[in-house]
Amino acid sequence: MASISSQNRVPKVSVFLFVFTICCLLFSFSHVVLAQSSPVFACDVVSNPSTASFGFCNTSLGVSDRVVDLVKRLTLQEKILFLVNNAGSVSRLGIPKYEWWSEALHGVSYVGPGTRFSSVVAGATSFPQVILTAASFNTSLFEAIGKVVSTEARAMYNVGLAGLTFWSPNINIFRDPRWGRGQETPGEDPLLSSKYGSGYVRGLQQRDDGNADGLKVAACCKHYTAYDVDNWKGVDRYHFNAVVICVVDGNVASVMCSYNKVNGIPTCADPDLLSGVIRGEWKLNGYIVTDCDSIDVLYNSQHYTKTPEEAAAKSILAGLDLNCGSFLGQHTEAAVKAGLVNESAIDRAVSNNFATLMRLGFFDGDPRKQIYGKLGPKDVCSAENQELAREAARQGIVIA
Repeated sequence: MASISSQNRVPKVSVFLFVFTICCLLFSFSHVVLAQSSPVFACDVVSNPSTASFGFCNTSLGVSDRVVDLVKRLTLQEKILFLVNNAGSVSRLGIPKYEWWSEALHGVSYVGPGTRFSSVVAGATSFPQVILTAASFNTSLFEAIGKVVSTEARAMYNVGLAGLTFWSPNINIFRDPRWGRGQETPGEDPLLSSKYGSGYVRGLQQRDDGNADGLKVAACCKHYTAYDVDNWKGVDRYHFNAVVICVVDGNVASVMCSYNKVNGIPTCADPDLLSGVIRGEWKLNGYIVTDCDSIDVLYNSQHYTKTPEEAAAKSILAGLDLNCGSFLGQHTEAAVKAGLVNESAIDRAVSNNFATLMRLGFFDGDPRKQIYGKLGPKDVCSAENQELAREAARQGIVIA
């Protein structure tokens, strides 16, 4: 593994014209909000002592036992609240609302409702676009950037400005320059994309206390699969390599399924791709989430099912756990009542979601008393982090 400072160094030609460490990102007045002073978390035994008696709040138990205890306490209607990104609260159990959707492609971003900036934290360190950073071919740099991003995310979480689940990186293969999201990706090379994805994920997720099952933040590799291939003709090396390495080597906590169909089946409703490959062959330890409104698309635009209830059922039965959007929240209960999907399938989905939150410490009480509890605004956009952004630019800039 190359050192961060030595590999692919290039002359400092117009470095500041390219990046930028625009640490305190420019944002419109609409993005400036009043800061919430405390993080969102469950099992607050100080303000709600009754939660101390719940098994799912008992940190001496294993994650699987805690999840089983939690799920058995929930009604069907309460379980459905946790199938969507804007997850609802269950006040009788001391569980607050949680927003799953945050983004961190090249720094903590306000894209997605789970993260916002304020007078307390005006912006986070902005690293170069991924396609530039990947051009350094420096795997230790990829991981170092991920570590900084996760530290800033935790710091923002502690003051109520961010969540813990980030739907990044984007490791689709950039095969056509007309595609408008190529700058988000590591480029056209599946091997480089694989190395970038697994390195960045490790930086985001790995804790500093040796807890291999715990998560600093939860990353998500997207979009699965063939999101950028119109006619694959049986060739899957363009898009599978990066995702499989992200799961198998990077141990990513989530994979996002895409809008498109593969062999006539929408990916978010394909049991072979979700249950068979991601969870069965690759052994994903985490949750599978849709690209936003994908289930709505497969029903209303692709006309894959005759009813919305059938669309909800097919997606859940395929192995989907979380819907970015409201579709599962609106139609899952009716699907269960119609006999299209059993409640046990709902249990499986929410169990994967809860297990991820437990690995993040969301059910361990006040995070300010946990490993990253000392982080705060001073740790966001620091001089050291800005310098790493400059170094990433130096290593990645290519003079054509």
